[in-house]
Amino acid sequence: MKLKWIFAALILANLGLWMWASWYRDRPVEETRAPRAPVAPEKMRLFNEPGVKLVPRKAPPPANAELTASVAPACFHIGPFPDVDLVARAETRLNELPLTYSRRAEETRSVTGYLVYLPPLPSAKAAERKRQELTRLGFKDHALMQEEGMQNAISLGLFTVEANAASRVRELAAKKIQARIQPFQQTRTRLWLDVAVKAPAQTVGRIRQIDWAAKDVQVREITCPASTSPPPAKPPAPRDNAPG
Repeated sequence: MKLKWIFAALILANLGLWMWASWYRDRPVEETRAPRAPVAPEKMRLFNEPGVKLVPRKAPPPANAELTASVAPACFHIGPFPDVDLVARAETRLNELPLTYSRRAEETRSVTGYLVYLPPLPSAKAAERKRQELTRLGFKDHALMQEEGMQNAISLGLFTVEANAASRVRELAAKKIQARIQPFQQTRTRLWLDVAVKAPAQTVGRIRQIDWAAKDVQVREITCPASTSPPPAKPPAPRDNAPG
């Protein structure tokens, strides 16, 4: 009688173990794969067959493209400096920063005054008689000129404003004296620093805070020349594939 109960208990135990293994065990997750494109043997060609063209794969963008853009240099024109001492002082300040620069000289011609004059007369005596006439007419501000190309001409005043010179010419014309205006030009040399900043995030702010000791000096950002830009990342070599 005991053997029957023991046998029945073993059967129930095996049945329970089978039910647990069948009902409660997690089923394996089936791996999902994308369906493969159908193979078209009639479109396949060998590389060495006539008429087969190799199509290079498109190179993916370099992994460090964003990083390369973020460290691109910045370039500036700094100036103008009126003399060598001031530009040398500026170079000393720039030497403390991670950048490269070059000095550039620029010559400009500017009008500094306007001369009212009578054209050269035939002789010094003729010029002297003309000066006496001017004095009688009430024009006392005049002088004899003997510079090259202006011998025996008569100066009637040097003006810094063109409108004032024109006003004097009209006054003379009212007395039948035909005067002329000649602008005076002066050549000036201005100095510039062309700067390329290698680390803009750390350096640009410091450049703008420098005291250049010259009131007209400005820091103007420009587009960097091609030679200043960092070299582009080299893309991987394209792989040639046959179409299809």
